[in-house]
Amino acid sequence: MDRQEFLTIKDLMNYHYCNRLIYFENVLKIPQATTIKEYKGRKLHDIFTQKSKRNKIVKEFPKLQKEYNLHLDSAELNFRTVLDCLLIDKSKNEAFPIEYKDAKKPQKLYWTFKIQIFAESLLIQNAYDYAVPFGFIKFEQTGDIEKIKITKDDLNKVKETIEQINGIIQTEVMPEPTPFIRRCKDCCYWKICKRA
Repeated sequence: MDRQEFLTIKDLMNYHYCNRLIYFENVLKIPQATTIKEYKGRKLHDIFTQKSKRNKIVKEFPKLQKEYNLHLDSAELNFRTVLDCLLIDKSKNEAFPIEYKDAKKPQKLYWTFKIQIFAESLLIQNAYDYAVPFGFIKFEQTGDIEKIKITKDDLNKVKETIEQINGIIQTEVMPEPTPFIRRCKDCCYWKICKRA
């Protein structure tokens, strides 16, 4: 959660990594440490904004309006985020979120990458009433751009996840640990969790 008690993309990613991260951070109020990778990512977002103002990010949409660092929120969902870039096609009433990642394009797209695009699409539809048929992820280290189709089922999964996260916070019941034990190895909450 952020300072105004809204859930964020970080909460979605944490939930899908291990449900207990939500409990420790948002119920017990034990913050996670900000990693060097996160600090670096914040600095590189400014560079992305400057570079993409001069270049075509998505070649199939060379002349669409771009908005950067767009604040999106929903009081109903208790959720907010800041979108890296939004391409807007007013003639078709469509919009396309773009997420910037300082990474190489993986062989298989991680679910956390996709759910971020889905969550942003949901908030765009709620706030602006644009159709969002797909979004993009720009991988800086390889220069790749990945197009992600967005369906109603994807948006419903995001809503369900947000409801489940809100449920953990409201009931204050610690969920089961992740079934992927290897994830526990570097967890900052290991000393108080220990999968007990």
